[in-house]
Amino acid sequence: MAAKDQLEAQVTVAQEMELAGKAPVSYEHEERKPVTETKKGDVTDEHQEREPFAETDEHVGVDTKELEDIAADIKEDLAAKRKRSEKIAKACSEIKNRVKNVLRTMQLKRQKRDYRISLKLPNVLEEFTTDEQKDEEGEGEKEEQIKIFQEQQKRWQQDKKGTERD
Repeated sequence: MAAKDQLEAQVTVAQEMELAGKAPVSYEHEERKPVTETKKGDVTDEHQEREPFAETDEHVGVDTKELEDIAADIKEDLAAKRKRSEKIAKACSEIKNRVKNVLRTMQLKRQKRDYRISLKLPNVLEEFTTDEQKDEEGEGEKEEQIKIFQEQQKRWQQDKKGTERD
């Protein structure tokens, strides 16, 4: 009776640990049956080859239909994830191509603008130098005009003084 209680306790602990995701504790003194044993005996035939699982499996505690369903669900999930990742990859490549096109058009516009500016630059520089030369000549003329004006003022003042004396 005590051995039976101990065995039941070990089974419940093993089941709880399995549910918790831990490996069940095994004891050396426990006798366990190999997985290949069934209710009727060993599933291997005379040639020591394992028989494929049938719809109604003879293994104790193994429900192959449930395993097949789980495998099918996993395959469906993987196929859906594969499709999703392919769609994402396609969208990424399309976005990448759009960005490349935008960058290419921006580069072409920049090159055209730079070319137009490079064509106008010599003309602008020439205009600037001629304007500078004119300004320098204008300053010289202004200085001459100022000198002439000052000379005229001196003469006028001298004429004024000369007429006052008379």
